[in-house]
Amino acid sequence: MQKCVGPVDIGDKELTQAELEHLWITDRQRLLTCVRRHLALRDFYADRDGRLSGRAVTK
Repeated sequence: MQKCVGPVDIGDKELTQAELEHLWITDRQRLLTCVRRHLALRDFYADRDGRLSGRAVTK
């Protein structure tokens, strides 16, 4: 139940193309990490609840 890391703070200065690309990649990595963690948690609860109710969840 870890909170997701938000987007990178780009500040208020002009960015070079390289800086922009690096920050974009960092944001994408954070987003994907967050999504995967929350999907895994959702799947865990669905599986657990299915087993407790006698309805096993199949994928």
